[in-house]
Amino acid sequence: MRIIIQYITTYAPYIYAICGLFALIQIYRLWQVRAERRQAVFTLEREKAVHELYNIFSIAMFLVVTMGVTYFFSRTLAVAVDPDLARVIVATPTPILALNITNTVALSDTMNLLVTTNTPAPATLVPTITPIPTLKTPTPSVTRAPTATPASAPIVQQPACPDERAVILRPGDNERVSGTITLIGTATHERFNFYKVEYAPAGTQSFSYLGGGNSPVINGGLYSFNTTALGNGAWTLRLVVVDQTGNFPEPCQVTIQVQN
Repeated sequence: MRIIIQYITTYAPYIYAICGLFALIQIYRLWQVRAERRQAVFTLEREKAVHELYNIFSIAMFLVVTMGVTYFFSRTLAVAVDPDLARVIVATPTPILALNITNTVALSDTMNLLVTTNTPAPATLVPTITPIPTLKTPTPSVTRAPTATPASAPIVQQPACPDERAVILRPGDNERVSGTITLIGTATHERFNFYKVEYAPAGTQSFSYLGGGNSPVINGGLYSFNTTALGNGAWTLRLVVVDQTGNFPEPCQVTIQVQN
C-alpha cells in the first residue's frame, strides 16, 4: 500500500495534467454535439446527440473521481501513512560544495605559473600577392528552354444525381477548387420545406451541416463557402431537399479536390 501511495504522490501532477487535457477534449465534444443537436431535423439524429451527451457526462464524472482519488491519496493518505511521503514531490535543492583551501591555493599557483611563462611571439606572416588573371568575357549563347509538359488534370464529370429535385451542377465530380466557391444546382420539391448542404471526408458517411436555404432554387446558387475551412484533400458535398413531412428524395453527392 505504501508503494502505491508513493507512486500516486510522485506522479500526481501528471495525472492532473492528463485529466485536464481530457476535460478540454470533452468540452470541445460537448460544443460540437450541442451544435449538431440544434441542427438535427430527424428524431434519430437527436437521439444520437443525446446519447453522446450521456457519454460525455460519464467521462466527465470519471475524470472528477480520478482527480479526487489522486488528491486524497497524495494529500491525505501520504501524510497519514508516512509524513516523509508528502515531501516526495518537493524538489530538494542541490547543496553548494565549498572549495578546499589547499586546492584553491594550488590552482592559484598553477595559474600564476601559466601567466609568467614566456610565450614566443608568433612569426609575422608576409602576404603573398598573386596577380589576378584577366578573364575573358564569354559570349552568351542562346539556349531554348525546354517546353514544359502540362500535368494531366483530373477528369471532371457531372455529378450523377438520382433525383431531379436535388441536383448539383457545379462544381463537377473530382474538380479541383480553392478559395471561396458557390455550389450551383437545383433544390425543389412539390411540398418544399427547406434544403441543406452537408460535407464529409471523401469515402466516409460522417456528414456535418455546412449551410442551406428555405426557398427553392432552380439552376442557381445554392450556397457559397470558403474551402479553407475544410482543409486540403478530397471532400464529399451532399445536397438534401426536405419536404414538409420531414422526408426527402435521395440526395445528390459530389466529390471535390480542395487545393488552397
